[in-house]
Amino acid sequence: MQKMKIIQYNNHSVQHFDYEELGIQGVGVNRTPIINMDKFIDHSYDDELNAECYSGLALCEGNYKMGMFWGDLPPEEEQRLNGKSWTTILANIEEHDPTGIHRQAIDNILQQNGGKKAIYRYIYFAMGGVIPWFFGLYLKENHFATKTKNGKYNEEVVKYFPKLLDYLESLPFKDIGRVLFFTTYPSAGVATHRDANMAPHKDHNINLFFSSGRRPSFIWDEKIKQKHYLEDSARSYFFNNRDHHGVDPEPRFRYTLRVDGTFTDELCDQLGLIDGYTWHPDYIGKIS
Repeated sequence: MQKMKIIQYNNHSVQHFDYEELGIQGVGVNRTPIINMDKFIDHSYDDELNAECYSGLALCEGNYKMGMFWGDLPPEEEQRLNGKSWTTILANIEEHDPTGIHRQAIDNILQQNGGKKAIYRYIYFAMGGVIPWFFGLYLKENHFATKTKNGKYNEEVVKYFPKLLDYLESLPFKDIGRVLFFTTYPSAGVATHRDANMAPHKDHNINLFFSSGRRPSFIWDEKIKQKHYLEDSARSYFFNNRDHHGVDPEPRFRYTLRVDGTFTDELCDQLGLIDGYTWHPDYIGKIS
């Protein structure tokens, strides 16, 4: 179990957790680091869906959002990227802003009705905070804490993805919550991070990139300093988002379509998710 801390800044509460070497906790009772989901999904329409994804991303004029995560980066990642996460910087703001110039700027932004998003954007732009991915595009929006619950489709965006919307209904979910594209620019991967603190959770997700080629996604074992990669042939996967994870840089623009929700009971059984838990401390010591 990993504790979540609360940073209080100018009447805003921001979550943060410290770096801890927990090792890979994995998915389900077998604690699998990363699961190729291809056998549970119909991939016969991948070429059409991939083409629609690229076209839809090109047609969308707005609703692009910046990525965000909480908590410390692994020390190796801080060194590689020469930066820290925005919550790490905020938790140690006096150290990172000895003159107070950035705190004054953030205060001014908040006075202009900027919220937490404005805080982390400012820290990205002005203070060297590490940007985890370079933009997201939401098809179905929801708050992070409720991302597996049924959300609301963004009508201005989904009109460009009719085939994809039909395809989503074929996925093995009882309910579909948040749906969005995570994207990376050429030569920029996804920084190694956890989505939240290690605690019991039922975050179910499928990450898809269809027929656009191998995606070097990995789970990072911070204890033994080793990456566990998704197999090269995979076009979809599921993982414990509380484990450290990331994607290696690639030479071109890439996307991953993230679908959050609640898996069917049958799929939970196949994946070893007892009572639907992706991770639970009771799984420790039960690897078959």
